[in-house]
Amino acid sequence: MTNKNKRPRPRAGGGGRGAPRGAPGADHPARRGLLDSILAPRVAGATSMPSIRRSLARGGAVVAGTPVLPIAAVALVIAEWLGALALGYEGPFALFVSALALPPVGTSFDASLSTALFGLQGGFFAILGFVGLRAVVQALVVATAVESLRSSPIGRWTLVRALRALPVTLAVNLAGVGLLTLASILGPVLGPAFGLLIQMGALVGGIYLLAFAPVIAVEEGRRLSDTMGRSVRAARMPGAGNLTFAAIYVVASIALLVVPGKPGSDLGVNPTVAAWVLVLVANLGHLVMQATVAFRYLSVAGEVPEAAPKRQPAARGRARR
Repeated sequence: MTNKNKRPRPRAGGGGRGAPRGAPGADHPARRGLLDSILAPRVAGATSMPSIRRSLARGGAVVAGTPVLPIAAVALVIAEWLGALALGYEGPFALFVSALALPPVGTSFDASLSTALFGLQGGFFAILGFVGLRAVVQALVVATAVESLRSSPIGRWTLVRALRALPVTLAVNLAGVGLLTLASILGPVLGPAFGLLIQMGALVGGIYLLAFAPVIAVEEGRRLSDTMGRSVRAARMPGAGNLTFAAIYVVASIALLVVPGKPGSDLGVNPTVAAWVLVLVANLGHLVMQATVAFRYLSVAGEVPEAAPKRQPAARGRARR
């Protein structure tokens, strides 16, 4: 046998094809942690994520250039207000500045409105209905925004994409309920100061980690778990500014709620013209933010890493050896 035909002997303790059976890396990849498929890997270096200013400009252009979005926003806010009045709501009307907000900011509005209408016990069940309605509206808005960004006509396929994204938008909104519930439990235990930080952190964290999920569902049609994990990986891309974006959105949304003396902050069922202008403009702003999120994800969709492959279980006979 010549030297060319000789097979190299496996190295002691080495990996790869020549590694002895049972050595690390011989038959199976390294064991992955429970959250590795979500939290790893990260993209090395900066990404091509557009700046926040450019993203907001593009989001505003999408809403302004797609008439169905502002028309639907006005119609939805009016319908929600009339529906709340029919159920016995007596104000304040200013609460509706978050009617079309992204979850979990919008989920907080659902919790407040359901509690005001049905009390603590009834509101616990009513919020599920509000969350379902928000999931449907969000799926339609995201599908329309993605179609507009792709320069595609708004029509039957928009509805198909919205239906495809509905399980994800429902999961995102339910996750918002979970975050708010956890914050409300931990807040009183840790005191007022820490409680406020926890509530803010829950809102920012929800926007930061899950805002991309509906866009991914509309654009790529992945499974629910894969969509949620990909949203987290996209959010964590270095240099993207997603955490800053989420914090700005949450702070601005809360400021609209707590600023003193704003129109519509009094009890009553007859909002002033100024109150209507404030509420409608605020909700158009929420649509701009949703379109902005869609633009930011589509700009870097090709750079988001895939989840690490799942470790294949060892065969029983091989494990016994």
